[in-house]
This record gives sequence, C-alpha cells and structure tokens, in this order.
Amino acid sequence: MARFLRPTALLLGALFLGACAASPAPVADRGDRAAVSGSRYTVRAGDTLYSIAWRAGMSWKTLAALNGIQPPYAIYQGQVLQLRSGATARSASKPSRAAPPRGVAKQAPSRPRGAPLKGPLPWRWPVAGSVERPFANSGSALNKGVDLQAAPGAVVTVAAPGEVVYAGAGLRGFASLIIVKHDDTWLSAYAHNAEGLVREGARLAAGAQLVRLGRTEAARRLHFELRREGKPLDPASVLPKGGP
Repeated sequence: MARFLRPTALLLGALFLGACAASPAPVADRGDRAAVSGSRYTVRAGDTLYSIAWRAGMSWKTLAALNGIQPPYAIYQGQVLQLRSGATARSASKPSRAAPPRGVAKQAPSRPRGAPLKGPLPWRWPVAGSVERPFANSGSALNKGVDLQAAPGAVVTVAAPGEVVYAGAGLRGFASLIIVKHDDTWLSAYAHNAEGLVREGARLAAGAQLVRLGRTEAARRLHFELRREGKPLDPASVLPKGGP
C-alpha cells in the first residue's frame, strides 16, 4: 500500500541536486540521495515535492504543474512523477485513512503562518569561514553552490527568513540536507555532516539557527546553494559583498 509522504519538499541534489560534482566520496549506508535524472521519478519514503525538484534541477512549481499536484502538495511513496513535458506519470493508490500503513508514514509540514515576505529578501551568509570550493556552473569543476570551511563548532544560520521544506538524507559526500523556501521564487539549501537543529515545517526568522558544525574537517564543511525558479545561482552574486 502506498504511504503518505511529507508533501512539501523539496532542491538539491543534483540543489542541491548535484550539489557537488567533485565532492568527497559518500559515506556508505547513510541514505545519500543523488541527483534525479531522466523523464520520470518514483517517489521514495522521505521525499517531498521540493526535494525532488531540487535534485532534478527544476522549479517546484513546474514539477507540481506537470503532475497536476495542488496545495498542500501531497505526494505518495511509489507515485511516478513526470519530470519532463511529454513523459507519462502515473499515480500510486492513496493510503486508506481507516487503516494507515505501519512504518514510516510522514506527515506534511505545517502551513506557513503570517503574511508572506514583502520586498527584497534580507540575505546573509549562513556561516563565517573560507570558501573551499567556489561556484562553477559548468566544466569538470562543476559546483552548483559553494563549499565553506568554518571554525569548529560554528553555527549555520538561515540565509533569509523562510520555511524548512526538507530536512533529511543529504547529497553524495554529505550526510544531511536542509532546504528552505523563502518565497515562491527562492530556495536555499545546506548540506552538512553535522548536527541539524531544525525540523521540516519549521518557520524561520532571519538569523535562525539551522546546523551546529562539528570539529573534524568533514564536519566543519558546509555546502550551500541558492536557487531562483529552480536555477542555481552563485551565492556571491546575491549575498553581501566580501564573502562569508
């Protein structure tokens, strides 16, 4: 029987979507999720609409429209989603409300509360540190965000106010991934090997804490991405000048 999943999703893998083509080798048996490719995708436990769109390198609004998915953007384990125009998608049967399946049925994040943000977003770098690998949108050094090396125990904060639309398995080379929706245009993503401090559905004010980095070299590294309408942008072109 299909299982009801967290509806909102989430962008990265490939977003955080491929987040990082030349990232270190992945840690085994930790549930890493790689980029989504091809014309169709079968929904897995833990997926959200936003995370699938992120990994497929597309706008979550486009993904919803291609598959006729309406608010609150519920998707189901086993559902086959169309990723490209012309592909045929099919829906998994919805779970019975009278007899919910045993196991990990995951609830949808809460709906955002309060008025939507108005005007330009108050962007900030998520953590102080040095740029280990810069943004590169093509070539052998492809990197759809920036890799930042921070001080041991540094706290990562949200780049702008928003809602956590995915918090789960990370990209290749990173154990965990957090995706934040800032408005209908912007998403940001944070891949890490350290302690996450937020849950999916959390509504975040400016400067809210997301992750506490560890003390080893790998645990002090943060992969950070920005997406506008699903397209990766160099964070240095959007965030305050001078770098992290």
